[in-house]
Amino acid sequence: MGTGFTRRRLTDDDAATVLASLRDWEPSAGCGWQLQAGDLGWALRFEPAIRDEQIRVWWDATGRPAAVILCDQPDSARCAVNPAYLHDSTLADAVLADLSRRLDSADGGPWIDPPPGPGALTRALLAAGYEPDPDIWLHLWRPLPAPGHERRTEPAVRPFRERDEAARVAVQHAAFPGSSLTADRYRRLRAVPDYRPELDLVGTVDGRITAFCLAWLGPPGGTALLEPAGTHPDHRRRGHASTVIGDAFRRLAGLGATGVAVLTPVSNRAAVGLYRSLGFTAVAERRSYWPAP
Repeated sequence: MGTGFTRRRLTDDDAATVLASLRDWEPSAGCGWQLQAGDLGWALRFEPAIRDEQIRVWWDATGRPAAVILCDQPDSARCAVNPAYLHDSTLADAVLADLSRRLDSADGGPWIDPPPGPGALTRALLAAGYEPDPDIWLHLWRPLPAPGHERRTEPAVRPFRERDEAARVAVQHAAFPGSSLTADRYRRLRAVPDYRPELDLVGTVDGRITAFCLAWLGPPGGTALLEPAGTHPDHRRRGHASTVIGDAFRRLAGLGATGVAVLTPVSNRAAVGLYRSLGFTAVAERRSYWPAP
């Protein structure tokens, strides 16, 4: 089918086009079936040199994005493909050849997550000797608007404010030890075209941030994404994350979203339990592909 695919670095000028393409590739009635705009938006917090290594965009001969690849770990990649090219072997072969050079093959990798279904990239991976990884990720989804939940008095939920920056970064690190978020990267994130200040939420108790949630809109009337959401360890198991996420549901529904998705390892029982308690159900199991041992 297609010919003339090229890969070039993602510039700031291209970011809005690529984010819009990811939204367009998602059916409005879908459940967040491949790499989403919010995944890329969260990755755009990094400096240009790191982004050049992590984000790989393939373009067709007409200048449209054909595939977007996010290598957010040295040995793994998540892939989204323009529906017009899902079965294009030329593009699939080019993507796989590039990732084979780019990704770290230590410790049994690399791991590549193609779009679901029997597309050309999945077929190329199987032909190259890859097989499904035994570790399963759950694709969880819930409809919006959310049923009414009892509003807790704590934490109080509100959008992020500029003066929260240091505390917000600190809570991210407490919730996710080793997090890459810095104050500079958080400022860069807030300049991403798809970032919505009203969807960057924090929960507070006595003025201190205890939980947070950043939500990203998908296609008009479609599925939104939560990335990231977390709670300070000192405040876990008190409903703080669920309160902030519940507020995100209401805001997303008010902006026209009809569903929200998350992706989490099935082995992360705490996260799976939290999302199920919030009305999420598993709509699919996702597996990366890795080289057969």
